[in-house]
Amino acid sequence: MFYVKLAIIYVIIWWVLFFMALPIGVKQSVKIIPGQDLGAPEKPRLWIKFFIVSIVAFIATMIAHLIITGNLLNINVK
Repeated sequence: MFYVKLAIIYVIIWWVLFFMALPIGVKQSVKIIPGQDLGAPEKPRLWIKFFIVSIVAFIATMIAHLIITGNLLNINVK
């Protein structure tokens, strides 16, 4: 049950960080192809963002775990 709680915390942190990272470094496409959305990014670099966000989310999850298990916020987890 403990690992399920950590997995849920990780997924929530990951999605929040991923949505925060999506607009970073995005440039509008210079070459406009007929039928293409004008706001479509040229190189979104999703794989790089995916890996960086995964590492940062893991670190943030471990920090959250230490805060919760260390009872630093007086949260009663049973």
